[in-house]
Amino acid sequence: RMELREHTGEALPLADPAAERMWPDVEAFVTPNLGATERWVPYHTILGVHELFLVQHVHERKEWSEKQRFLAMFVFRSHCKRDLFLEAQLPVMLSKSFWEDPARAFAPGGVMEEAILKYRKRTGKPLITSCFRIIPPRVLKDDDRNLVRSITDRTIKLLEVAEHCWPVLKDKSKTPAQKLSIFSAKIQGADGLRETWAKMLTVCIDLAYPSEGLLESQCDVGTGAAPPLRVLTKDGNYENKKKALNGLLRSLNTSSGPHSKSFWRLLKAQESRLQAHFKRHKLVLAQATTKERRMSAVTLQVQLCEYRQFRHSIARLKYGLPDDESMRGEAEGKTRLCSQNFVEFDQKKKVATFMYPGDEQQKIFTVEGKPLGGGQALTVRVAAMCFDRIRAGATWAEAEALRDDVVRGYRPGEDVPDDSAAWEICRVQLGHQNPLVGFVAEGKEGQRYPFQTTVAAAGSILEAERVARLCWRRFEQGAAKDEVL
Repeated sequence: RMELREHTGEALPLADPAAERMWPDVEAFVTPNLGATERWVPYHTILGVHELFLVQHVHERKEWSEKQRFLAMFVFRSHCKRDLFLEAQLPVMLSKSFWEDPARAFAPGGVMEEAILKYRKRTGKPLITSCFRIIPPRVLKDDDRNLVRSITDRTIKLLEVAEHCWPVLKDKSKTPAQKLSIFSAKIQGADGLRETWAKMLTVCIDLAYPSEGLLESQCDVGTGAAPPLRVLTKDGNYENKKKALNGLLRSLNTSSGPHSKSFWRLLKAQESRLQAHFKRHKLVLAQATTKERRMSAVTLQVQLCEYRQFRHSIARLKYGLPDDESMRGEAEGKTRLCSQNFVEFDQKKKVATFMYPGDEQQKIFTVEGKPLGGGQALTVRVAAMCFDRIRAGATWAEAEALRDDVVRGYRPGEDVPDDSAAWEICRVQLGHQNPLVGFVAEGKEGQRYPFQTTVAAAGSILEAERVARLCWRRFEQGAAKDEVL
């Protein structure tokens, strides 16, 4: 309703009385984030202020090549100010000479720095969005010149990242998950760019290339979505966040209750109007065509993040509290490369392989499945273990030594199915003084207690993980702790 009103001016009636009762709280939450604050996140992400601007002024610009549009997206995202881009940067970027060496235009004293300075002196307008909490490092005495220099320096870094990401995006041999992880690693590897930048830029790439399915491939639940996911997970099985997210998504898409029916009718009516309004914008149409009961995991994650902020808003505005305690987040860590996403398994040869991102020699790491019984999940698990060891700083030879040692410890025996969540949960902690496999089990009454197996007691890494997986399955089946022990 809010999305349609803001973009078309149309008023969409709410048939669900419960939704109508919530509407004043939603208005109170969204309204301060509209306009100059540029912080509103609509249901269809591509209709956000910056996202829609990129569609209209970058992705649909026919005089640029596909790669030039890709690079221009990074230029805009270095500051996210629409007027600055249109009035100061676009005139420079429309010249053929700019594309001969885009980074050179942003060099100290270059044409882009001078164009931005003239814009600043002429308009006095802000040069970066209020969403950015950036204090530019002091490199020049003059405040305006110093601010401009911080933008041009950051743009050079982003253009370098874009140049690295472009061939990865077009590489048909890589899976969406591999591409996403490489993008994140490249972005966070640039000086001054961290997880927030990685999230913003990967979302931009995903919106520009919806057919790639980049975000749908991600293996982690974001930190902003985690607290509401924890609260909304019915069965309490929150340890495996991805499984919990898929369970919640399944509940939403299969619900036949009156609120659910009302939601899908409302979404269908809203998207029909959006399609008519944005009929010339293919990227908008790609998002505004949701099939009934087919909400995606990406959309759900975004909505969980917004639900969290909505709950905080209610706590502040209605109850005078600083926030909603149940929605407090977990400590954010650096986005990790999901090792299993880089491993490929050849069913005929029973071999798992991977190439480590950033390896200039592009060596292929191989794990033979036959000495491991030929099973896909176990062979992939050993390869992922070696991938993680390389990521932690080990040499290629050290990773191969680990592989050989792990394979020697294989003993055939009962195990969980290949699609069991236990493969993700029950992983050895090799960095521990006494390597172990640990997880938190939940009893019938909801009580939680840690459970672990050790490599020393099991006799090998693979045995410690296998026993842990079997124990985890017993807990999932409702066994008591004493029975599992």
